[in-house]
Amino acid sequence: MKGSERLKRNSRRLRNVFVVLLVLAPILTVIFWVGVGMGNDVLGHSLPVEVDPDTPASSLVVGCLISMIPTGVFMYALYQLIKLFGYYSKGVIFSKENVAVIRALGKSIITWEVANFLSSIALGVVLTLHRGPGKRLLVVNLQNSDIYALVAGFSVLTIAWVMNEARKIKEEQELFV
Repeated sequence: MKGSERLKRNSRRLRNVFVVLLVLAPILTVIFWVGVGMGNDVLGHSLPVEVDPDTPASSLVVGCLISMIPTGVFMYALYQLIKLFGYYSKGVIFSKENVAVIRALGKSIITWEVANFLSSIALGVVLTLHRGPGKRLLVVNLQNSDIYALVAGFSVLTIAWVMNEARKIKEEQELFV
């Protein structure tokens, strides 16, 4: 099988995987919060603060809504990947559309990380608001993985820039011949 046909086939497969992930992302976010509400300690450990048994259901619902913000940005990134691999599955590699999608993907990675950071702060407040004065928490959490995600986002933006320059060179060569 030729390389271009393998690229098209594998791109269709990856596109389908991203479609499934796009559908599952909000569902899994809600399932996570239902599990936290049911007292699942394992899930609760991934939150910025410990959820105690007397946390009101309204706080958990608001927590779920806050979590939907980075989930929505993640879904946007998945949508960009679906578009990108849709182009690849059609054999479209160096085009303005691809560059625009890659640029949007880079920006969405950066936005996703910022949304995660801000939602972590908001979750700390919302999940401890029911506690009395002096027991509420404002959690600011920055980890190595956050820095790595930002570096990845800026790297993807640089790749988009390189792809755009390559596309311009390709167009110039096609006009020259």
